[in-house]
Amino acid sequence: MNKSFSMTVFDIYKESLKLRQHQIFPSSLFLALYLFLLSSSFPSFFSIMSKNPHQISFNAGFVNKLTLDNEDVEQLLLANNIATLYAAIKGQKISLDLIIKALKDNSPEIQWRAYTILQEIEEPQVIQALSEYQWEAARLLELYVNGNRKFIRANFCNAELTDVDLSRINLSSANLKNSNLRNTNFSHANLQNANLTEAYLSCCNFSHACLKGVDFTHAFMWGSNLSNVDLNGMYLVNINFSHVNLQNTNLSQANLSYGNLKSADCCDANLKNIILKNANLSNINLNRVNLQEANLINTNLSGANLQEADLKNANLKYAELWDANLSRANFFGADLSNANLESANLQDANLENSNLENTNLENANLEGCKLP
Repeated sequence: MNKSFSMTVFDIYKESLKLRQHQIFPSSLFLALYLFLLSSSFPSFFSIMSKNPHQISFNAGFVNKLTLDNEDVEQLLLANNIATLYAAIKGQKISLDLIIKALKDNSPEIQWRAYTILQEIEEPQVIQALSEYQWEAARLLELYVNGNRKFIRANFCNAELTDVDLSRINLSSANLKNSNLRNTNFSHANLQNANLTEAYLSCCNFSHACLKGVDFTHAFMWGSNLSNVDLNGMYLVNINFSHVNLQNTNLSQANLSYGNLKSADCCDANLKNIILKNANLSNINLNRVNLQEANLINTNLSGANLQEADLKNANLKYAELWDANLSRANFFGADLSNANLESANLQDANLENSNLENTNLENANLEGCKLP
């Protein structure tokens, strides 16, 4: 490149843009002029990507010499030249504060483009800025309808998003605290590490969603669909899961103590090593469920369907199992001491090697049952 040439690529861009804004050139001539000047002045630093003719990439050596000011950032955001801004950030030749400042711009498009850049950055100042940037539900829906799916660390605290389709959306690390999300479709969505504390989630569809690390503290989940979800090892204490669909869900090693799972459907779910201490599971469907080594101390399972369930080595001390369907269930090695199995159906169940000390079996059906 000619060392005596003093104009930078951004000088050329801004001067060309001024001509376009004054309508001296039509858009096609503006683009042609801009590309010609760039290719003529910076042949070693400029290339058109073969797979995307609209994307311009700059040589890393050029970006390392680059320093952008507030006007440059605004112009690049207006032109949606995100790739160049990414390169400048990577080269540490731009202050992140300039991108953060754009979140407060009057233009919704500039705000959105600034956000799309910032959501990928892990710096503390960026995380703090995004936590303070309050989204409007209407803006989210507008962007979603236009094909946008990524809203990482977005703040939707206290949002009203009911009866809408947000399937396959990425809301990882988003703040949805105290939001009303009733009957919203989150199927196949990514909500990893999202904050859903005190959220109203009645009748939501979370099937096949990624919910690892989600904070459901005091969330209301009545009637929601959490089928085919991995909740392995999660802390879900004192949460209302009544009438929730948990079919084929992995709840192994999860802690649901003091929770309400009344009439929930856990058919074919994996509850191995689950902690359900003092939980209400009355009338729950646990048909064919894996409950090996589960902690069910003082748990209410009255009227529950545990047909063909595997409770090998489970702890059921003081559990309420009256009127429960336990036919063909496996209680091998289980501790049922002081449990109440009054009027329970234990037909063809396996109670071998189990602890039945002080267990109430009054009026229980023991036909074909294998006793200790």
